[in-house]
Amino acid sequence: MDFLDPRKRRTNKIRLIIGYVLLSIAIGLGTVILVYNAYGYGINAKTGDVIQNGLLFVDSKPGGANIYLNGRSQNANTSARLILPAADYKLTLKKDGYRNWQRVFTLTEHSIARYVYPFLFPNKLVPKTLKTYPGSQGLVSENPSRQLLLVQTAATSLATVNFDQYDTTDLKQPVKPLSLPEGLLTSPFKTGDSLVEVEWAADNNHLLFQHVYQDGSEFIIIDRQTPVNSVNINKLFGVSPSQVALRNKKIDQVYIFNQATGDLQVGDVGKATLAPPIIKEAVAFKPYGADLVTYVTKGSTAGQAAAHIWDNGKTYSLNEFNAGSKYLIDAAQFQGHWYYVAGSDTSDRLNIYKDPLDSLKDSSLRKAVPIIALHIAGATNLSFSSNTRFIGAEAGQRFAVYDIEDQTSYNYASSTPFTGVAHWMDGHRWLSVAGGNVFVMDYDNINQQSLVPTSLPSGGFFSRDYNQLFTTVPVAGGSFSLQVTDMRAGSDLPKQ
Repeated sequence: MDFLDPRKRRTNKIRLIIGYVLLSIAIGLGTVILVYNAYGYGINAKTGDVIQNGLLFVDSKPGGANIYLNGRSQNANTSARLILPAADYKLTLKKDGYRNWQRVFTLTEHSIARYVYPFLFPNKLVPKTLKTYPGSQGLVSENPSRQLLLVQTAATSLATVNFDQYDTTDLKQPVKPLSLPEGLLTSPFKTGDSLVEVEWAADNNHLLFQHVYQDGSEFIIIDRQTPVNSVNINKLFGVSPSQVALRNKKIDQVYIFNQATGDLQVGDVGKATLAPPIIKEAVAFKPYGADLVTYVTKGSTAGQAAAHIWDNGKTYSLNEFNAGSKYLIDAAQFQGHWYYVAGSDTSDRLNIYKDPLDSLKDSSLRKAVPIIALHIAGATNLSFSSNTRFIGAEAGQRFAVYDIEDQTSYNYASSTPFTGVAHWMDGHRWLSVAGGNVFVMDYDNINQQSLVPTSLPSGGFFSRDYNQLFTTVPVAGGSFSLQVTDMRAGSDLPKQ
């Protein structure tokens, strides 16, 4: 027997040791290969050279678009995950019936690039008229969920302010009429008056708007579902405010601002009571949630203005900048952090702060330091994108954008002259009016698209799924038409 023979026992032991050694080497090599592969290393099958890879994620709306890199098909459709050598690329997405989407990017070794936001617009856009309205166009508004479109209609013998309500998710549903109660407005709505949207409540039912008429203006909260519960803020509190805002996007309390005195008060709608001013000597303000307000006062020196943060009764000074005729202040949360922006239309930069309250509340600091600035002179508009990832400022045709996630800044001048203010279509695109058409472009000025004619100052409104675009156009005789355009083409169109 082998186990009784010393020589055979020694031979078996040596073989076993050699096996263990070879197995260890194999495991070690496998681990090294896996680690290097995880870090993006690979081997070029044609040349045998070691290459360093990156990872590319691509998606689009609609899905199923063909992916091309540097003009070559990748034999893959969106959505897709591609492992690629580190290099410069031109990414192009193509789909039958749609306009191409493309951008140039650099994929570095061991990195991940994500382009999951491309929107493909149809080659051929065909607006269809939903309804033609007599008289001039009034207020057209869409609630935050993009499920309802509100269109002001002509006055009737029963009511001076009327609306049609469209269900954007199902246009086959009957249009629901809405009339404001008699006596809600200080004076009946007449020619020359206008309704200006202020903001929607988070419940998607209540809308705060401003009624501007010959003798002044007033703020109204309308209840779509129960119009008799609509409220005239001016009448309720016996005030004539310069500005009104919902507190925490709800209608039970409102912020009431008097530009002449600089007082900001909180009004309780249910109790019809007005609290003493929580902020004084303000020239501008913007609230967030229930207990945060950014506001501007005169600065410590002549010609300067100062931005402050009111946090549940306590005030913290943020920064100072040149005084102006318009103040650009905003704040939003992104990935669990608060970002604040403050400046004026005479500033040459708008500072961006990350979680400034943390340092302002720290007794050893008591000062907020900007992480970066939007370098743009004479900015007139400032906003966060729908997903709050981008902060954008506009000054005519010039834009400054900061990408919080990638920590990248963009400064550019659009070659397309806008006739309306640019605002965010979604999380990655600007929406405006150019040449009488709806105009869309990516956050960094690429993939510019001219769509359909519109008379809406905002350009248009999209349905919740972005499959429909709603616009208005003037009609001969002083009327206007509400139109809808399908954003789908080819195989994506619904089956008849």
